[in-house]
Amino acid sequence: MDFFQGIKDHVLWDFCLEDEFKCTRRNGYAFVVDVCGQKPRLALYMIKDRLSKTQTLQDKQQPPEELLVRAVEEQGGNLQRDNLYDINETLRVWLRENLFQG
Repeated sequence: MDFFQGIKDHVLWDFCLEDEFKCTRRNGYAFVVDVCGQKPRLALYMIKDRLSKTQTLQDKQQPPEELLVRAVEEQGGNLQRDNLYDINETLRVWLRENLFQG
């Protein structure tokens, strides 16, 4: 079974980094844009009761860079500052069509 098909029912599509520690944590997976060294990368954000960690997706699983840049800029971010950013609707659609199809 493909990894993404295995986690499909546990993806928190409405996840927001800003709210992560403000309310009851939900275990599951989310996607974020990880900017490091002025390069945006799509990353899987794994959420457990007392642990969160990110894992950058492989190159072949990355969306076009302009989609990542747009998501960062929409949130007032820029590539000059290393940070995590929420994905936007365009990236949600891209993920569903490219990693969760079938």
